[in-house]
Amino acid sequence: MAKEALPFRLAVGRAAWWIPHPGPKPPQYHRKSTRHAPATVPVTVTVTNTVMVSAATSAEDARKLPFAAALKDLLQNLSFHCYGKLVENGRRIQERFFWLIFHITALSVLIAFLWGTYTNGIQEALVTTMYHPLYPIWKVEFPAISVCSFNRISERAAWRYALELSLKDPRQREVSFFYDQLKDFLSLFYISNETTDIDRALRFQSFLDRFDVEPHELFFNTRRRMHFLTPNCSDMFVSCRIAGRTFDCLEQFEETLTTHGYCCTFNYDGRYVNKRDFRQRYFGPEMGLVLTLKTMPSDSFYQVNPQKGFRISIYEPHSYPDPYSGGVAERMAKTGVNTLLPVRAKIFETVPEARRMSKTVRKCLFADEMPWIFARRYTFSKCISACRARSVVSLCECVPFSMPQRYIDGSETRLYCTLQHNECLRRYAFKWLNVITSRENVTGLEHEMQDALYCPQCLASCTETRYSVRGAMTLALPSTSKSPPRSSLGPTANNSYGHASSSSSTNSNSSSQTEMAVVRIYFAETHIQYFRQIIKSAWYETFSTIGNICGIIAGFSLIGICELLFFLAKQLWQACKAELRAELAHIQWRKEHQHPTRGTGRQHLGAAAGTSAAARAQERPMELFILP
Repeated sequence: MAKEALPFRLAVGRAAWWIPHPGPKPPQYHRKSTRHAPATVPVTVTVTNTVMVSAATSAEDARKLPFAAALKDLLQNLSFHCYGKLVENGRRIQERFFWLIFHITALSVLIAFLWGTYTNGIQEALVTTMYHPLYPIWKVEFPAISVCSFNRISERAAWRYALELSLKDPRQREVSFFYDQLKDFLSLFYISNETTDIDRALRFQSFLDRFDVEPHELFFNTRRRMHFLTPNCSDMFVSCRIAGRTFDCLEQFEETLTTHGYCCTFNYDGRYVNKRDFRQRYFGPEMGLVLTLKTMPSDSFYQVNPQKGFRISIYEPHSYPDPYSGGVAERMAKTGVNTLLPVRAKIFETVPEARRMSKTVRKCLFADEMPWIFARRYTFSKCISACRARSVVSLCECVPFSMPQRYIDGSETRLYCTLQHNECLRRYAFKWLNVITSRENVTGLEHEMQDALYCPQCLASCTETRYSVRGAMTLALPSTSKSPPRSSLGPTANNSYGHASSSSSTNSNSSSQTEMAVVRIYFAETHIQYFRQIIKSAWYETFSTIGNICGIIAGFSLIGICELLFFLAKQLWQACKAELRAELAHIQWRKEHQHPTRGTGRQHLGAAAGTSAAARAQERPMELFILP
């Protein structure tokens, strides 16, 4: 009877991992059949013992290839371009060497391009674009304004404090003695200059630690005393006006902590952040914040500046005004002149989608991050100030009285910096004035980088409004005898200190003109630039860029990468399986040879019986029943 052909199987490619059942040709079976056998009668087929052994062989063992042969088959059938040239039959050694050098060069260029794309994407995950070139100024929040007098200690408060110390002194020393002590050493709380009599300063501080402590206090409370000695806001303000309307200065200004101590701050909580009417956009000298201030020479005890006047700090609301931390614009307002401070604002915003990125990738922090330290709002200036405060606590074991308590853990139980810490504060002054957030090797600045304060956790604010003062000018104050008409324009038309109230007018007329100062803070532009940080490229854009580079330079494709990964996984699996089989065979061999003398006779008898049975099986054919 004619041999029946086996069904033909389709195979995609010639690679071993695409063939469904690779291996040697299946054996041909010889069958005997009876011509007139009924349809239900099985047909007897004779199969020799060698056929039985071949059928018992595992198909997986039959399609195993050596690694070299499998690698050659991979290169011949890989979807990548021109890799088959390396193993193609008929190629001379020179041609194969040329293709090898070509592929190595292509892979090197590919790796260089991919590394450049990766580093560029990591370094610049966000890109800044112009979102609105003419953003109306009436939608921009008004900045916070801090007014600090150059006279940091009130003369009247110093006398009262000297009297209080005299009453607490067991030796009953005079008030003038303590007044002289305060005159010599209170300035060290603001500027830690070197003193010539350190022992005298330490003795005075020891007296304060013993006798100037409240019952509930464990240490001398420097903050409480400095707040008591600072001039009051009511002694500085004559009148206040914003958007052409006067208001009570003491209701809108509050005493807050700054790096210069206690100062009077306007809009610290961001009360003027909502959208305003077009007429209340705070544009121009007449429509901004107009402050009329006065100094009291008779109440001057300690001047941080030899000139008479005030320090004006302009910064973003909810921030800590520290000029050494950035984000603060400071100007001086001298007495006897009209100071104009035009404010220019810029808005920087980061899209909310950037929150999914890590902080190190986007290189900025949103306002609601790190709430355990900055409860209201995170700013870069706050973070630098908090880092500096923690360094002061670590090095000098004290808290500066001008630093907010929330920046330091457990600050309620810590000692405020006193005169005994003055030496330590001077020693590390250079370190705290030089702050870095990332370390870079700069030739010539190795020592400065090592001595500077390192704050890696402080990143820029993702969304912020930056204020700068450019084009500031001063003009002479107009004479109080002649008041120009209110309709006239320009700074010289200001007579706000004469129109606040009847009491304000009386105070201004009785004061000398050299003791008065007018400050105008206003927006200098009707429209500002609005910048937005967006994600440089989405994941599908990055995937497309990498695919284009791989396809153009090396001819790579996603299918080829899958083929390569499949090949590597298969070779690794076969290697692990071979190692596992070898280990199992070794364990089996050890079990068989562990007791070689036990049951020797039985083993010989069993071996003989098995040999005779195998011989009879080879001589006798096997019958298989095949149903039609």
